[in-house]
Amino acid sequence: MVETCTACGVPLMVSRELNWEANGVISLTASPRNRMVFFESETIDHVFRGIEELIGVPIERIVIESRSRETRRYIERAFPPEVRRIIDGSESGLEGRMAKMSPEERETLLATMRAITGSIIDIAKNYGYGEQILSELWEQGADFPWRVQRVRNPYSVLFFVADNLGSVEAFEGIEMQARYEKTGEDTYRSEVFPGEHALELRERLKRRRYDFKPGDVHYERCPQCGIPMAVAGRKWDVEAGTIVDPGTGRRMAIFGPFSADAVFDDLESELGEAIPETVIEATRRYIRSAWNTENWNRDGLTFQQMIAVRGLGYLARFEGDRHGLEMLVQNACLHLPMVGTVQALVEMAYRVEASTCEWELADDGDLSIAVKVK
Repeated sequence: MVETCTACGVPLMVSRELNWEANGVISLTASPRNRMVFFESETIDHVFRGIEELIGVPIERIVIESRSRETRRYIERAFPPEVRRIIDGSESGLEGRMAKMSPEERETLLATMRAITGSIIDIAKNYGYGEQILSELWEQGADFPWRVQRVRNPYSVLFFVADNLGSVEAFEGIEMQARYEKTGEDTYRSEVFPGEHALELRERLKRRRYDFKPGDVHYERCPQCGIPMAVAGRKWDVEAGTIVDPGTGRRMAIFGPFSADAVFDDLESELGEAIPETVIEATRRYIRSAWNTENWNRDGLTFQQMIAVRGLGYLARFEGDRHGLEMLVQNACLHLPMVGTVQALVEMAYRVEASTCEWELADDGDLSIAVKVK
């Protein structure tokens, strides 16, 4: 059962494990150099589809593998080695071990893994990933029922598949592959099976690391759990696994940004230097089509709060005139979607159909953006 704050209704796991810092970073309490974002999740798959439409190349495989690595790292931190060793097949092979188990040993293993799978489902519900459901294999007495997962209203179909893949890999200790199918209205089934990753991705996907700079963002916080009230003000439906912004009706979720950044880096390595601008353009188009009914004539302080609450960084400079906007975001992540989002919001604020955008991401995490309206 998911525990929630009696004052604000946010799951206590969120307030215990995450810290909304004054520098625009949402850090992990147990690992402060690692971060999460609180982001409009509907953007994820729309941007990936937009990229595919613009370049004419499927990117699904790269997205799933990239995200699965972040999930695997998270699960390895969340569950200690002695727990994960229960089904670790990296040395002796789990299939062979299960074949030699007595009925009592098998029953104990399945009961333990069912409890662990339930814990992972609770994590997914806490973070807004949708209503994940135990597969039918548990009732059928299958050997590896944890390898199949079902979900209603996923925050991202591709990330759901990747999360299942990364979770199973974290416990079984061997490389896996994944496939999925749509089984109903916004309902999906994901299956994981042994198989090696694509070697070229294994060698290229890397994290971007830098030391976080300080900031002075102030949050009004829940007096009981400490979560920013701007976060608590979203509508949290824990059973359905959804977080909705009541002001916009948009779905939100908490997830690690490194996997998406790694996807974009790998696409650039594989498909060429035009990929960053393609990501920006795909994001710009989606934001304009999805958010165009809103009034985006916002000031610097509002933008600073918007960016910081989402964990995207610290807005250190914000200068605008009738020709456009210049801004500097420190501790930036998801920089390509952020550039596309800023460009779209500037166009909507200035009520223009097009603009030019220049940007630069420094090694220390400083993101400079300059948008000029036409």
